Amino acid sequence: MSWETTTLESETGANSFDYKLQQYLVIDSLTGFMIGNNSGAEISNSTDENRPFDKSNYKTVLFKTVDGGLSFRKSTLGKGSLEQIVKDAEQNLYVIRVTYMNDDVNTKKYSIQKSADLGVSWKTISDFNTQKIRNVQFYDRNIGIVCVTNDNKNYELLKTVNGGKTWDTFPISNTGVSILNMRFINKHELYTTVTHTQKEQTATVHFDSKSIQIHDCDIPKGHRFSSYFEDGDTLYSEVYKYAPDESHQLMIYNHTTHTLKKYDFMSRGDELSLGATIAGNYIGVLRQDKGKTYYFYSNDNGINWIKEGLPDALTASHPIALHGKGLVWVRNAVRNIYGIQVRKPD
Repeated sequence: MSWETTTLESETGANSFDYKLQQYLVIDSLTGFMIGNNSGAEISNSTDENRPFDKSNYKTVLFKTVDGGLSFRKSTLGKGSLEQIVKDAEQNLYVIRVTYMNDDVNTKKYSIQKSADLGVSWKTISDFNTQKIRNVQFYDRNIGIVCVTNDNKNYELLKTVNGGKTWDTFPISNTGVSILNMRFINKHELYTTVTHTQKEQTATVHFDSKSIQIHDCDIPKGHRFSSYFEDGDTLYSEVYKYAPDESHQLMIYNHTTHTLKKYDFMSRGDELSLGATIAGNYIGVLRQDKGKTYYFYSNDNGINWIKEGLPDALTASHPIALHGKGLVWVRNAVRNIYGIQVRKPD
């Protein structure tokens, strides 16, 4: 067992968490990021200064680690909030930045920021003003997609081949193919889910020809995919079903081979899986059992499981990060509110 608690710096010194963390991104066993805003600090400051709470005072926050989460250094990209962070095949980083002109939700402005030096410096590559951005993905420094709202407030997909200098409409002929969670699986293909049938399906979309290949997925009725995670070039999702009164096995879908594997690792009732990861024969699962969080792992492809308690059993359920052979980040929920619980890889 190799758990430690990393304390984040406080902006206010108040007895409340200063940050709303939207996402964690793990690059490798040493390097990773946490993004969001300092909305907790704004709430505290507005109370202390006896003034209105105003979203326009939010500051973006970006925490970076180069030691696997044992320490984080905070930086900011200015006013606003960071809502998504992704990387491309060349290790360039991209974030969606939202700024607020005032406290009216309709005055949000969206832009895409890029870093070519792993978060040391950032520049705006695309400004979408009041068009809402739900998803940005780049394969490399030139080729990318973005999902934005149009004049009718509907989402549409755009593509770029010049690093975001210009964007063109990328129409998808099949209306059931989701444009909200597309991602590159190689330079010429995107991968996403299909939502128009009761049976879970996925689709491969060609970046140039826009041709679509639908994949039938052999998963039980009523189950859905969680978010994607990777082991090298292999893409996975945990398969889940929200059914508090039912027992179910751990199920992980291999999107690369289009196969489902079930493990003799059961969840029952209020045992909720927060996330899973695979690295070769290693499987790690973070799970809440009756409110307390535990880490389970197997070194033999799910035949035998080992259970670990965390330093603080009460944790936040989102966001979390699991990577490789045992790297875990999860935030404390009660005692040390500025603590990120970190498990180093085996």
